[in-house]
Amino acid sequence: MTTLAVAVIGTDHDGLPLARRAAEIGTLAGVDAEVVVLPEPVDAARVERLPERYRVVYLTRTDPRRAHEVGERAAERDQRLVVTDQDGIAAALCAAALTHLRTVERSPDVARVVVAGDGHLPGLVPLLMIAGMYDLVAWQDAHAAAFPWERAVQGADVVIDLRPGPDAAAQTARIALDRPEGSVLRPVDAVWADHVVAGVLRVALACPPGSMHVELDMLRTVAVAIAATTPPPGHGRLAAATVTDLVAAAVRRTIDPRLAELRSVDDLEGA
Repeated sequence: MTTLAVAVIGTDHDGLPLARRAAEIGTLAGVDAEVVVLPEPVDAARVERLPERYRVVYLTRTDPRRAHEVGERAAERDQRLVVTDQDGIAAALCAAALTHLRTVERSPDVARVVVAGDGHLPGLVPLLMIAGMYDLVAWQDAHAAAFPWERAVQGADVVIDLRPGPDAAAQTARIALDRPEGSVLRPVDAVWADHVVAGVLRVALACPPGSMHVELDMLRTVAVAIAATTPPPGHGRLAAATVTDLVAAAVRRTIDPRLAELRSVDDLEGA
């Protein structure tokens, strides 16, 4: 039986919530998932030494920069696919930004987007750029003295605040009071992040080991697919299962347009 490894940073007392996390993602993806607790810091070498029965690795609760490095190394060496929490959050936030711009009839290529704390999600700014949002400002707390946050967001069509903590959340919540609904985003607004991860995992297990990796173009295609299918405000909400299917189809389309309609390993083997 093919097994998906959920590789995490944690200790023994983390076992129950991590097992629950594996069960949630496994259910969404329709795959078997096991928890693998790796000692901190998780690095590429430790992931490479996992038993071969683990065809795919999902990194959760891992430092964003370290998770990014592990995924990049796996792709460079054509090893097993590594997908991270950050991949899901980045694609979901990109989809939310595109959805808002479509709602207000603002073209992404002329929209101004301000991102605070991009180091907490290293792949987001490049993803926004290849999704057509070229007027990007990356703001940090260190800029506050010369360029306050409130000033940085003036005239922005979309504001994405990735900074952790209640102070940042409160500061951005105040900004959101005077802005259109959906124009100010935080990681909590990445509502489809788990479904992005699940869709990627579903396709990865149907592909030969090492043949597929998470890339920006894949995440862009996923974000565009979600945004294009999201109903306008007040017209309902996408069903969770629909989003996972959308993501899987978008991932297949990135690999090969002929695979876009395939839904399972059996479909792939019969194609």
